[in-house]
Amino acid sequence: MKPEQLLGACIRRQAICLTVLGLSACATTTSDSNYALRNNVDAARSRCVEVARSSGYQEVAVDSVERDGQAEWKVGLVVKKDGKDSKENCQYDASTNRVRMG
Repeated sequence: MKPEQLLGACIRRQAICLTVLGLSACATTTSDSNYALRNNVDAARSRCVEVARSSGYQEVAVDSVERDGQAEWKVGLVVKKDGKDSKENCQYDASTNRVRMG
C-alpha cells in the first residue's frame, strides 16, 4: 500500500471511530438527563401511584416518600380495594425506572 493510501485509510478509520464515539456520548447524555428527571420525589410518587392504580386499587393516596439510597425511593401508600383501606409499600428505582409493590 502506498503511503498516501495508508494515510487515507487511517483518516477514514479515525473518522469512523469519532462518529461512533460521538453517538455513544449522545446516548449517554440522553440517558443521564432522563435519570436526572426521574430521580426526585415527584417521579417516585407518580410512578408508585401509577403502578398501584394499574394493580387494581380504586383509591390511592401517598402517605410518605423517603430516599433509600442514591437512586432508590420508598413510597408509603394508603390504598382502597374492595371497600377496604390498607397500607402498601412501594419501592422505586430511578436508575432503572422500575417500581415494585410489596
